[in-house]
Amino acid sequence: MLVSRPVLAVDLPVVLLEHMDDEVLALSIEESELEHGPVWAPGQGNVPLGTDKLIDILNQWALKAYPQYQAIRIREIILKPIESPTYGTHWHYLVAFRGLPRAEGQVRQQEGRLHMVAVLFNGKVIPGVIEPRP
Repeated sequence: MLVSRPVLAVDLPVVLLEHMDDEVLALSIEESELEHGPVWAPGQGNVPLGTDKLIDILNQWALKAYPQYQAIRIREIILKPIESPTYGTHWHYLVAFRGLPRAEGQVRQQEGRLHMVAVLFNGKVIPGVIEPRP
C-alpha cells in the first residue's frame, strides 16, 4: 500500500549576501518580485531604471524609512546580478548611503551610520540587515 500526502509548494526567497568594506549585507528578495520585473543584461542597451530615477526613488524611500534624516548622501551604487532558479538572471542596484541627521531644523554635516539597500529595476527598494564581518 502506498500512502502519499500533497507536498506543500513554498516560494522561498532569494537570499543575497553582499560585501562592502568590512560589513556584510543580507538581503531577502521574494522571487515573485523578479517575475514581472524588467529583464536586462549587459550589452542589451540602457538599463530599465536609469540612475536619475534610481536616486529619486531612493531619496523618497529613505526619507520615509528614516524620518530622523533630513537628507541622504549616496556613497556607492553598484550594478549586480540576482540569480534566480525560477526566473534566471535579473539585475539590481546595490546602494550604500549615509543619512544626514536633523539638528534643530538644519542638516548636520556629521553623517549617520551606513545603510545598504537593493533597488530592483521595477523601483522596489529592499532594505537589508548589515552585520560586521567575523
